[in-house]
Amino acid sequence: MKRLLGDAASKGLEATLITSETKTVSVSFDFNRLKTIKDTESLNMNLQVIKGNKLGVANSTRVGGEKELLENAMNVADFGPKINYKFPSPEPHANPEVFCQNVEDLTVDKMIALGEELMKFIKSLDPSINGSVEVEKNILRKDISNTHGLNARLLKTGFAISSGFQFVKGQNLLNAWDWDVSTAMEYNLERIQAKLKEDFDIGKNNTSVEPGLYDVIFTPMGFSDLINPIVTCLNGRAVMRGISPLKNRLGGKIFSPLFSLTEDGTLDKGLGSQFYDNQGVACRKTPLIEKGILREYILDLESAYRLGRQPIGTGSPEGANPNNLLVSPGNMPWNNFLKDMEKGIIIDQTMGAWAGNPYTGTVTGNIALGYLVRDGKKVGRVKNCMFSLNVFTHLKSNLLAMSRETKNLGSMVLPYCLIEGVSITGSDS
Repeated sequence: MKRLLGDAASKGLEATLITSETKTVSVSFDFNRLKTIKDTESLNMNLQVIKGNKLGVANSTRVGGEKELLENAMNVADFGPKINYKFPSPEPHANPEVFCQNVEDLTVDKMIALGEELMKFIKSLDPSINGSVEVEKNILRKDISNTHGLNARLLKTGFAISSGFQFVKGQNLLNAWDWDVSTAMEYNLERIQAKLKEDFDIGKNNTSVEPGLYDVIFTPMGFSDLINPIVTCLNGRAVMRGISPLKNRLGGKIFSPLFSLTEDGTLDKGLGSQFYDNQGVACRKTPLIEKGILREYILDLESAYRLGRQPIGTGSPEGANPNNLLVSPGNMPWNNFLKDMEKGIIIDQTMGAWAGNPYTGTVTGNIALGYLVRDGKKVGRVKNCMFSLNVFTHLKSNLLAMSRETKNLGSMVLPYCLIEGVSITGSDS
């Protein structure tokens, strides 16, 4: 690594080198039986060079390919985009808790046992059900260094356990799933089982829905479809190109005071947490939207320069990418939303909700898994229904509450949210 950077410096180049070594072990069950056991190791080297104010980026997965990597990056730089930044000098970094020895020590036998426990539970729901389970762990070693003296190594673990089922009865196809994910051995099989059982018991019964405007509870998974277009509009590259509706709106009221969104690359046990982003900027915690007020964009070095902002540790050669996104929770248990609802909808999983133009804020999609609520109780699954809203309107004027419970989805930690006036269309028979 030092030799490659030294060679780059001797040629008058600025350079940043990132080397990632990942070991992944996974166990998967499908059709109610053990399907695969995988044990893989991977190496990736990413080299960025600045040559005459042009950026060149090259990748290699070959051990000992440093010389070729440098040559490729230099060749790409001859035709690369002009940039306005330099690679940063070293700065102090946070030390998030992202390594768990119990994850590294987790054996395949234990992973199989966890899978079998969930598989046994799913089969107990119905003899004809098709269950699936996956248990995965990974260990990452990431080194980042540059020609300005930056040199850091991150050790990080990851653990995920997911389970779901497919159930077919006549013309009714029901899919449901749930999971836990962390950098530590943090999971709750009882909670996963309880959710799958409720989805199975209620989801078997379809119910008719009249088209109209409804109060809707979005689960964290459903809520993520509303967050995605906001993240796209917050991207500094979209702002500097003038295609984001949030351009020139820093300090303005964009959403309800109930809505706050934070980017946090220093989050303990966050899957995206790291010391430095992929341009060498130290990660930090940054309020993006604070009680409805737009405070910052998601920035890389180029967009930060062009917009007159400071980088926030979310950069990469391709642009800005958040590490961990957190929507601030509320104070009320989400079950209280349910108990107080006379008539409404719960949306847990969607289909096609990310197919539109994100810069308009309109989110429309099929309800893949959702329930009709009457008098505070789920009465059946809604089927062949679509929902439609606009995040810039509904999260400003129609947002009623956020739950105190949150779920780690991997790249986001989100609560349940309650929104009024959501358009529901579909069959009423």
